[in-house]
Amino acid sequence: MTSMIAGLNELYEAKEDLETLKHNYPELCEHLVHVVSLTRQLQLKYGYMGSLLMDDELPEYEPKFVRGSILNLYQEEVQGLKNHSEIDKLKALMRKHEKVRDSKLFLLTLGAKPELLQGSTIIK
Repeated sequence: MTSMIAGLNELYEAKEDLETLKHNYPELCEHLVHVVSLTRQLQLKYGYMGSLLMDDELPEYEPKFVRGSILNLYQEEVQGLKNHSEIDKLKALMRKHEKVRDSKLFLLTLGAKPELLQGSTIIK
């Protein structure tokens, strides 16, 4: 029971940090929401987006059934976000909330409630 509460507390803390980021860097967050929404619309894994943003290895999340041309367009959009002058603020937030995982962090970005994400392991 304690770990469930801690998980929910971590989600609330991440949501609060995202709100602070949105308040302090609205243009960055607007671009972030655009890329997160695109990720959702293309049915790509949020871990793929997170890996691209953080320059991590991709094998676990790399899409297998997406046309190369679509993937190139998507990667250009992510690169546009990475080129934002304040991207370090987002990367620091992602590192801080590494336990929350990219999928839940990005769903919080889209407005998901922490209570709905707590304990959910299906989302990638």
